[in-house]
Amino acid sequence: MIDIHQVRKTFKTGAMKIDAVKDTNLSIQQGETVGLVGESGSGKSTLGKMLSGLETPTDGMIAYKGIELWKKKKFKRLRPGEIQTVFQDPQSSLDPRMRVKDIILEPLLALNSKERKEKGKMERLIYLMKRVGLKEDHMNRYPHEFSGGQRQRIAIARALITDPQFMILDEPTSALDISVQAQVLNLLKELKREKNLTYIFISHNMSVIRYMCDRVAVMYKGKIVEIGPVQSIFQNPKHPYTKILLSSLPSLFEETKEKINFSHPPSLSSESACVFYQKCPLRQEICLKEPCYQPASENHTFSCHLQ
Repeated sequence: MIDIHQVRKTFKTGAMKIDAVKDTNLSIQQGETVGLVGESGSGKSTLGKMLSGLETPTDGMIAYKGIELWKKKKFKRLRPGEIQTVFQDPQSSLDPRMRVKDIILEPLLALNSKERKEKGKMERLIYLMKRVGLKEDHMNRYPHEFSGGQRQRIAIARALITDPQFMILDEPTSALDISVQAQVLNLLKELKREKNLTYIFISHNMSVIRYMCDRVAVMYKGKIVEIGPVQSIFQNPKHPYTKILLSSLPSLFEETKEKINFSHPPSLSSESACVFYQKCPLRQEICLKEPCYQPASENHTFSCHLQ
């Protein structure tokens, strides 16, 4: 469904250029959930914004069902609303001056006039509100009258109103309480099964990724350093950065948990082929040269010289 090939995104700040995403490759199959993990500033959300059309790639190709998203003539062949996003903070992603019914129906304004005037749109609105756990009488209220979890349910209903097939979930539960997080995550899993949706799930929470995803892509400084099935990544991580992320997970059995030292004296070398070289506790001289992609299994690859 999604094919990302050698995508790069460069931001300019005065005379300085920053590569937020560097030569990234990723494929997503229809019906699967791919997790995108990494620390803040690793490029996860920037990649998500390029998939949703909020940012333009500096270089490379992003295709949806074989259609390049940034080729205007080809892009017109896509049904509007087929790709939707649920953002991290529902309070800032919902217009405080609009009622709930107008917020949820707003994406239909991007569709053609026939669908915009569809008689059954109010019935669909009520159905979606009930499906995500809201009540019919909520439609005339404003966002500030709801809790954080309810606001995120409004955002999910807004994303579903156009019948999307691919959804970008950009840390959709990180701003919510733990108990509310579980409810929203279960709702997203149910909707995926019911509507055969495809997700890319962006998060820094490894426990959430393990619960939600089929495959995991680990990002560091704009590059994917390891990718594979969720069980393979969690049970047999290969890249040092992935191991560090997993070692940071809380455990009831601290004495049996492997601890990895993240700190490392800075290198005098300002450039290296490996993006993790400066902080890697296992770095070697070969890492200054071309990084390699090694197969850990048929579907599990990582960018590291270590076996």
